Amino acid sequence: MFPQFEKYVDEYQLLANAKGSLAAKLPRILGQGRTRAEGLDLPPAPVERRQELASLNLNLLAKSPIPPEVAAEIASVDRQLTREFEALRRPREIRRFATTVLKKLEAPSGVKDNHFFAGRFVLVHDKAGKNWSWRLTPNYPIVSKIPPDVDYVVTAYEVAESILAKTTLSVEIFHDRLILAWTMARHFSQSNDVLILDVARMYKVAAQNDRFWSSPVRRNFTDIPDGAFVANLINWMRNKPMGTNSDSFDFVPATLNQAHGPESRVFFMPVNPEGTQVRPVIYLRRTAFRGRSDIDSRRI
Repeated sequence: MFPQFEKYVDEYQLLANAKGSLAAKLPRILGQGRTRAEGLDLPPAPVERRQELASLNLNLLAKSPIPPEVAAEIASVDRQLTREFEALRRPREIRRFATTVLKKLEAPSGVKDNHFFAGRFVLVHDKAGKNWSWRLTPNYPIVSKIPPDVDYVVTAYEVAESILAKTTLSVEIFHDRLILAWTMARHFSQSNDVLILDVARMYKVAAQNDRFWSSPVRRNFTDIPDGAFVANLINWMRNKPMGTNSDSFDFVPATLNQAHGPESRVFFMPVNPEGTQVRPVIYLRRTAFRGRSDIDSRRI
């Protein structure tokens, strides 16, 4: 990507002798390491490599004379990035980028409620257009901090689908684990109205496998992704069979004050299949009890 800079690095053996921040930046400029996208196991995207080069502190290279052609290459990359990022601030360019991504996907996609969506996910970007994410509703990222690279965003969609496939349980199994998570969270609540976010926190324990429950020690504890509870809860809400046992929870809507502000602890429930519309709920209320022995024995 950077012929003059790469030649310069080789000539002065900068990669082998780099220290401190330079030791971290040089490999990324050369395409080594991983992208900063969370959940995506790929090398740095071309745009990330250009960002690293453009932000390189040339004073760190003071011991090696910087040829004019290298300085010119770095300056050119910096100008190009500035133009691209300035363009991405415009709604028209954001729409063009997102539309290009959606066209490359096989899933049903489009724009609804001012959100881009594909399949079960909503495609969200920051104001500057520099970071993208695939989310369940606009609120819950599955793969995040994706650079503005079409191919990386497309691959991230496939990864997000894979993550959901691995973490989504059958409705029946999740229902039992939801009861267990709610019961543990209820222990710390003052009433039968339990914060949904507390249930989500306890779900990390309730979702452990038989190995952990047979020997509950740290080495047997499996890390449960944050999005697993959200994915399963949405799947359960959409597909649970109607009946006494399966219909045993109510979602308590949040007030305006509860739904907004830095201390907000609400869950944003999707109200349409695409997940582009949500309503804030705060408590999960148990409305039907199957009996203590049933809850204790069905820890799957």
